[in-house]
Amino acid sequence: MMTTSNKLTNKDFRKSFWRTFAMGASWEYSKQLGPGYAYAMVPLLEKIFKNKPEKLKESLERNTEFFNVSNFCASTVMGISASMEERYAEDDEFDPTTISNIKASLMGPFSAIGDSLMMGTWRIICTTIAATFALKGNIIGPLIFILAYNIPTTLIRWYGLKYGYKFGVGFLDKLNSSGTIEKLSYYSSILGMIVIGAMTSNYVVINTPISFGQGKAKLTLQADVFDQIVPGLLPLVAVYIMYKLLKKGVSVGWIMLGTFVLGIVCSYFKILVP
Repeated sequence: MMTTSNKLTNKDFRKSFWRTFAMGASWEYSKQLGPGYAYAMVPLLEKIFKNKPEKLKESLERNTEFFNVSNFCASTVMGISASMEERYAEDDEFDPTTISNIKASLMGPFSAIGDSLMMGTWRIICTTIAATFALKGNIIGPLIFILAYNIPTTLIRWYGLKYGYKFGVGFLDKLNSSGTIEKLSYYSSILGMIVIGAMTSNYVVINTPISFGQGKAKLTLQADVFDQIVPGLLPLVAVYIMYKLLKKGVSVGWIMLGTFVLGIVCSYFKILVP
């Protein structure tokens, strides 16, 4: 049966939007972003379930369930959930478990977008540009990273929340039906690999001073062999070894420690130099 609705306004969205920045503060292993998600939803739910305390309580409980996507993508799911919660508030016959099911089904697609497009690609590109300036001692480097990374993700937070609410579940259907999610994931992963390759070539510097023979017969391993075959061969090998170790499940901490120790030993015995 249809009852009175409490339509959300920009003021409600703003309150919820600012709360999304604190969403990760309550991250824990059992529900991950769940409690933070519910915290960010509170302004919307209080408006939707105004004068309906039992449904509000039920909704808050529902929104603390397990949830995990890239933080800035969560606001889009919040908007979609809000549109469904609004329908539940208006229609007693609407099944609220649908909200939990839709929310759970959105985690995969939005994680794919957030992780591959922004975390794995755009963040790497921003880091590369910022590192280029920082290595030259230019203070604009970190500023570029802060602005270039945070402005797009902040816009995604805001417009994702609003358009998620406006289009509801149809928002995801539209992306899925056009194949946009798959295309974004595929092309962004390619771009990410290209950027990582360029970073390896520019910023991983490993050379060897080892040479054989004397005088005109002297053969330098680095200049006369490696650079003639594949310039940047040693950095490429080093990155490849690290990649294989990561694939085998070796932790980043152990890889860094091993690199640190190996660097000191090889430098002491003049096997490798920067």
